[in-house]
Amino acid sequence: MDKEKLALFREKIDKLDRQIAALISERAATAREIGKAKGGAPVYDPGREKQVIDGVAANCPDLDPEAVERIYREIISLCRGVQYRPRAAFLGPEGSFSHEAVLTAFGGSVDLVPCASFPEIMAAVDKGSADWGLLPAENSLEGTVLPTMDAFVSAAADITIHREVSVPVDHVLATEASSLAEVREVLSHPQALGQCREWLRANLPGAEQVPAGITSAAAALCAGRPDRAAVCSALAVKRSGLAVLAEKIQDRGRNSTRFWVAGRGAPKKGERNKTSLLFNVEHKPGRLFYAMEPLYENGLNLTHIQSRPLTGSPFEYYFFIDVDGFASDEPVEKALDAMKERTVFLRVLGSYPCP
Repeated sequence: MDKEKLALFREKIDKLDRQIAALISERAATAREIGKAKGGAPVYDPGREKQVIDGVAANCPDLDPEAVERIYREIISLCRGVQYRPRAAFLGPEGSFSHEAVLTAFGGSVDLVPCASFPEIMAAVDKGSADWGLLPAENSLEGTVLPTMDAFVSAAADITIHREVSVPVDHVLATEASSLAEVREVLSHPQALGQCREWLRANLPGAEQVPAGITSAAAALCAGRPDRAAVCSALAVKRSGLAVLAEKIQDRGRNSTRFWVAGRGAPKKGERNKTSLLFNVEHKPGRLFYAMEPLYENGLNLTHIQSRPLTGSPFEYYFFIDVDGFASDEPVEKALDAMKERTVFLRVLGSYPCP
């Protein structure tokens, strides 16, 4: 070991760290001035933030882009927080995958508003106790999250989707037990248990599977009970005091959930965009095809469709669809104008940046 060279390199690192700290402070001060210049304009601009992060990542071609994104997301979050610290409602308690979605969307400089249900999230945004609501829209393995669709049906008309974020779903087995042999019960949300069905069958065949309302709640219920284990997120483990006995126990890899960031105001266009619609048609043959035909005629890509029962009208339905593009794009605008003439009602849930 060349101690003299090592000392020089450490001195250089110390100097760089001081420069980085000074630049972060300068950036935060500039962000504060930007906040003053904006006046009452919205502080959260996901499209602009993505442009900034992509630009920084492009300037670091030899570094892991995901790592650069994580670092810079927190720098942006810190600087946004000096202007205004956003309040985000999500399906709690803390440690859930919805909590991870909040951190993905806003970084750590955010005030958390845990809620017990999806309608409660919408109510928090509607009443002003939260600026934003995070709701899961679709899981890559389990499909559409139907309670979120139902919550949007009854939500205030001026609450719209402003952004979509995707969160990897990696399950761990958390417990106070020192070995699998001690575990008698496995707790988690039924969906999480289903995603780990084969692993649990192979490794804990004798353990009873106990449904819980949410994965982070399952972790909390295992505290002080070494005979129990929770299928949950790594974030839930950090907050519960449990230990990880096994990682990535889901049966299929590449599992993720896309979340909607919902709030008031007009979403801004990003580099890649999506438009979500809610509509109803007459209960007559061919009306659904007739209503959606303008999408085909204008060359729009339909990425998602889901039906839900229309309350009070047996065997009639609402339809939720996602299409690529922003509402002000000419093809999307023309399709929407035509669809409004062919539906009983049509509501644009949001036109927003997506990954």
